Amino acid sequence: MTTEQKIVRNTAGINPGSAATDPIPPDMDLNLRPGSNNPARLGRSPPGLLSQKPKQSGNLDDLADSFAGAFTVTNTPNDTNRPHPRFAQFKMKSSALPQDERRRRLLEHQKSRRDDLINHARCLAMGEFDEDEEEPEEEEEMDTHDYKPPRRMYRSYKNQLMLSEWLVEVPVDIAANWILILCPEGRRNFVIASNGLTKVYSKSGKMVKKFPSNLPGGNRNQNRRNKYSILDCVFSDKEKTFYILDMMCWDGFQYYDCDTEFRLSWVQQKFIENKDALLDTSRLNPYKFVPLPIYQCTPDSISQALNSKLPFEDKLDGLLIYHKNVHYMPGKTPLVGWLKGFMVPELLDITVSPEIMSQSPPDYGGMQVFLKKTYEKVEKLKKADEEKARAEMETV
Repeated sequence: MTTEQKIVRNTAGINPGSAATDPIPPDMDLNLRPGSNNPARLGRSPPGLLSQKPKQSGNLDDLADSFAGAFTVTNTPNDTNRPHPRFAQFKMKSSALPQDERRRRLLEHQKSRRDDLINHARCLAMGEFDEDEEEPEEEEEMDTHDYKPPRRMYRSYKNQLMLSEWLVEVPVDIAANWILILCPEGRRNFVIASNGLTKVYSKSGKMVKKFPSNLPGGNRNQNRRNKYSILDCVFSDKEKTFYILDMMCWDGFQYYDCDTEFRLSWVQQKFIENKDALLDTSRLNPYKFVPLPIYQCTPDSISQALNSKLPFEDKLDGLLIYHKNVHYMPGKTPLVGWLKGFMVPELLDITVSPEIMSQSPPDYGGMQVFLKKTYEKVEKLKKADEEKARAEMETV
C-alpha cells in the first residue's frame, strides 16, 4: 500500500461524503469567547457556543488553527490588506472558490439561518461577555515623559465588523442587485451606545474612545433602560464626525438578520427623525453622526457619484459595493466589494474625476504593472496546482 493510499484511508473518516456533495459554508463566526454561555443569563446562547466546553476551548482553537494552516493558502482570499488581485489575463486554477460561487453559497446559506441574534447584540451592548483574558496592546519604548498606558484589547469586540474583499470579479448582476457607498478616509470603528455611554472599538477590539452621545442609549440624560445602539462607522478626525456605514442595532432593536437594502434605508430614516440631535455638538454629543449616501450600481449612477462633489470634506478612500440581500455578517465576505477610485476606469470602464485619478500612486501604470508581485504569486500557485493535479492523475 502506497503512502498516498494510507493517507486517504486514514483521513476518509474525517468528512465522509464530502467529495460527493458541495461543502456547506460554515456558520457565521460571531467571535464570541468560550465560557460566555452562562446558563444564568437570559436568552438562548449565541451561535457557535452550545457544543464548546471552557476547559477544551484552547485545544479546539489550536486544532482549528492547525487545520486552517494545513489545508489553505490563505484564510482570507482577496484580503483588502493585500494588493488587489485582479487576474484578467488568465484563469487561476486553485483550491479557492471563485467570488461569484462563494457569493451564491453565502446567500443560500443565510436563508436557512434562523439564529437568534438578539442575545448576541444585547451581550455586546451591555458588556455581558467575560473579559478575564484581556490582551494589552504591546507597549513601544519611547523617549518621552508623556507616558500613556496601552489600551486594552477586548476579545469579545474583536472582528465584529463586516469587512470587504477586493472586487476581483465584477458581478454580472451588479446593476440590479448591488448598491454603492463612497467611503471617506478615516478609521473604521465599531460603535456601541448603551448604559448611558458611547464606546468606540477598533477592528482588533481595542477601545479607542468613550463619551456621551445622542444615540439611543448613548448618554445618561436619556433615562432609557435596556436601550442600545450598535453602528459600523468611519471616523473622521478632521471633521470630528462618525460617518455611519451600517446599522446593526438601534434603540434596542437588532437588524443583523435584515438585508442590506433595508438596513441602509432604515438608518437614513432614523437620521432624518433625529437629525438635530445627531448633528448637534455639545458636551453631551461631542461628535456628529452622519449616514453616508447610497447610490445604485448602474454605470450612470456610479459616474455621477464619482464626477460630482463628494458628500464629505475628506478625501475618497474607496468604494464599498454591497449586495442588496446580504445580512450583516461579522468578518470578511465576498458579498461586500472594495475598490479604489482610480481603479474604476480600468475595472468598470467608467470615467472618474481628475481629482480622484490624482490619488493614484506616482508609479501606477495600470493594474498589471502595479500588481506585478501579485501576478508572480498567482503564477506560482498555478504551477503548484498543475503539479498536484499531475501527481494525482499518476497515482490513479
